[in-house]
Amino acid sequence: MNVMTRTDEPRTHFILVPGFAGFDALGSLHYYHGVTEVLRGWKGAMYEAPLTLHYFPNLPTARIETRAKLLLDWLLQRYKRGLLRLDRGDAIHFIGHSTGGMDIRWMMKYLHEHAVRSEPIEKFPAEAIIKSLCSVQFLSTPHRGSNLAHVVGGWSGKLQALVTVLYEASRTLRQPGARLLASSLKRLGWSAGWVHAILDTMTLFSACDEQDGLARARARGVYFDTLKWLNDASDDFGAVADLDPARYAADAAHAEDLFRTTYAHVRLRSIVTRAEPLPGAPDHDLFKLFHRWTAFEPGQELGPDCSVRRLDAAGSVALDRAHNDGIVNCVSMVWPTPDESVFVDADHADILGHHGGPGAPDEDVVSPAHKRYDIFLSSSGFNRDRFLQVWRSVRSFAFASESSRDRRAPLSRVVLPAFAARIPDAEADHAAAADSAPAPRAEADAPSPILGAEGAVQ
Repeated sequence: MNVMTRTDEPRTHFILVPGFAGFDALGSLHYYHGVTEVLRGWKGAMYEAPLTLHYFPNLPTARIETRAKLLLDWLLQRYKRGLLRLDRGDAIHFIGHSTGGMDIRWMMKYLHEHAVRSEPIEKFPAEAIIKSLCSVQFLSTPHRGSNLAHVVGGWSGKLQALVTVLYEASRTLRQPGARLLASSLKRLGWSAGWVHAILDTMTLFSACDEQDGLARARARGVYFDTLKWLNDASDDFGAVADLDPARYAADAAHAEDLFRTTYAHVRLRSIVTRAEPLPGAPDHDLFKLFHRWTAFEPGQELGPDCSVRRLDAAGSVALDRAHNDGIVNCVSMVWPTPDESVFVDADHADILGHHGGPGAPDEDVVSPAHKRYDIFLSSSGFNRDRFLQVWRSVRSFAFASESSRDRRAPLSRVVLPAFAARIPDAEADHAAAADSAPAPRAEADAPSPILGAEGAVQ
């Protein structure tokens, strides 16, 4: 009799991809704050199979093509290290916020191209990787671009130059440069959480002078991580142009065809977010400015007006092209169809765990060095209860996609029809549902041990 060892048990993998300006952790800020604890099921339901969480450390502002290829390369590295295994039937679930959702879609196009040509990717069969995918969930993803990118697109060169100046100032002046930036932000009078996140991170630089060796090492880590982030942003700022609706709107239709054929076995869901500025917010408030620009004369390429069911099952919400969450137009987030989308009252950062109000999940977070910030000052009313509802729903949706699949069965051949979607050429382009998943299990259901990031036993 063959006995399956724990190493050979099929595992569930959640891969979380950050969006524009994305990272895993930077200074005092975690991109996905408190999400680990909800997905693991602390103080709530757990899953009975081993669960591994992976946080992809994305490039901040690079072109979508570059980010998608980096994501594919990162995924292959996990296969090479044995963290993901095709032979034991591991199930993979992608969760992408904002532009991260587009990165996932483009990565899957590249997988498809290799599979059509029966070409392995670094000795791994593309068909087998495709077969291991179970679900993709898009959070506030601009599937057809964002009007904000269209409005500010002409400034992208100036913004990139500003990032370059910040990089050189931080690299050359170090602590004095950090203090100069901090004092400048304070004089502007901005009080949003993103300002406090920058100030707290700059404060961490000062520990480079501490006598304690560990404190100095941590401070150096924060300093060089920040430098790398600024350097990456100053090197490639192409994501802004990529998000112009006039440029990439047709790709959403191409992707829908791909998911209806090659990826027909993958469950899809988009979470649509919307928020308004705080009443009485000053005109120079960043969220208020972004919200106004995102709503300014939006084009039809963003998608048609539609109605989307609320995640809390309290009816539906009518959406038009001007509605947005401060960064992305709501109708652009609806994909592939309104029936496969759900609506949440939240601004663009609320859903990541960076929201206002009492009862935030700080007390549950593994690393107290990372803080929760109300990144944008909106009137969404998003709070801890909504945060838990959203991410428990994300978890339930993913697990439900596995329930009807025999993960130990041999991999069947994936049908791969020809696909004519345009893959952007870098040089040429520069020139030219209320949630239907079952309810989470009760805490008393005696789950088995859960695996944390990179397969570490918790």
